[in-house]
Amino acid sequence: MKSFLLLAALLVLSTVASAQILKVNKGSINSDSSGYFMGSTSVDFNLNNKSATAEQSITYTGLEADADLVYVGQRHAYILINQLNYFKSTGGPLISTGYAHFRTNFLRKQPLSYELFTQVQYDGGRKMPLRYLLGGNLRIKVAATTSSRLFVGIGMMYEKENWKMLTDESQIIHKDLLKSTNYISYKQAFNEHVNINVMAYYQGGYDRDAKVFRSRISGEAVLNVKLTNLLTFNTSFAAQYEDHPIIAINKLVYSLTNGFKFSF
Repeated sequence: MKSFLLLAALLVLSTVASAQILKVNKGSINSDSSGYFMGSTSVDFNLNNKSATAEQSITYTGLEADADLVYVGQRHAYILINQLNYFKSTGGPLISTGYAHFRTNFLRKQPLSYELFTQVQYDGGRKMPLRYLLGGNLRIKVAATTSSRLFVGIGMMYEKENWKMLTDESQIIHKDLLKSTNYISYKQAFNEHVNINVMAYYQGGYDRDAKVFRSRISGEAVLNVKLTNLLTFNTSFAAQYEDHPIIAINKLVYSLTNGFKFSF
């Protein structure tokens, strides 16, 4: 099972690779309608390998809660994405992770639009009490049909990170980096009941203190199966790879979740 999940992680990273996928119906955001809210909430079971150090190989189980909210205006869209996780290994402590991500898409109907975003994140399992992002993108509509959409984003961001030393958690490593941030977003509706969202991010910047270029590739694929007008079953697989982590943690982590989503 572990080998299968690692192989699946590599396949995802080689083709798409996220940080955040909005789990409400993204297709409606690009419609001609405006002046309305959309949202969704979900609670999922998850399985992942977010070990604290590179030498450990421990499987965690836990719960994931998501809450997404969108306001679609005449010209602009405002998107809020929230996630909170609790997970535990056998004999280990209860650990939590979470983030809040806010993004504004200006001139949303145009082939070339603009985005500003900010995010606050923490990850207790990987000894990261804080990650703060602030940046912007050019958002390019590459292709759009009645059943599929493909977007590319190109931009820059400021990233602030705090990491606990593995040998002494009272000692904090502070990092402030300017990074490029780029993504590919794809949505495909197979029919009125089944659709898939995939998103790949590349974020990279030069760390002058360590004299190294730090790169992060992350991705997520979400399969949605609509059960009723309000209830959807979803399966998501996410993976992240960092070539030069700040502390000696696993370079590759992944998570697999299954659950139900309530939309409104």
